[in-house]
Amino acid sequence: MESIELQKPLAVANFVIEIAKEKGNPVTNLKLQKILFFLQGYFLSNYGAPLIDGSFSKWRYGPVEEKVYQSFKNYGATPINSEFKEASIDRGIIYVNPVRMNITELSDNLMSELKELVEKLINIEPWELVDITHRHSSWKNYEDEIHSFEAEDYTNEEIESCFIDNEKFLIGEENEK
Repeated sequence: MESIELQKPLAVANFVIEIAKEKGNPVTNLKLQKILFFLQGYFLSNYGAPLIDGSFSKWRYGPVEEKVYQSFKNYGATPINSEFKEASIDRGIIYVNPVRMNITELSDNLMSELKELVEKLINIEPWELVDITHRHSSWKNYEDEIHSFEAEDYTNEEIESCFIDNEKFLIGEENEK
């Protein structure tokens, strides 16, 4: 089994945003959150390890990786049209660069697989993705706590289970256009 190097949440978000823009199907923050959640589930299911070095909170509209949400919340419900960038200073010079995935440890096959998965997930309507997460026990069983802002974050087991229970729809032929 291939070893998975944990990636920064914003780096994976930028990867998704870039592919979505290339395909002419830009994502909103809502859709981005669900795609990240299902990417995490895919890697937990298929590789026994998470892809994203972050946690997913249980929010009203499903799973949210808070660092990513905060970084793109100014877009509201509109498509995200630019990647997240970090500024750094070196010897008095300010550099602004997009946050990128560290792919030195990821094989070409794994990157190709990840891109193909993102291409499938961006074709699913955002509210369908929300509904999928809401129907799963990992959200449904905590609805009262979620609405009162007392729910614990998703466990890796819950993320994996939600993905596995919906895998056929998410990446199977059912969502092909």
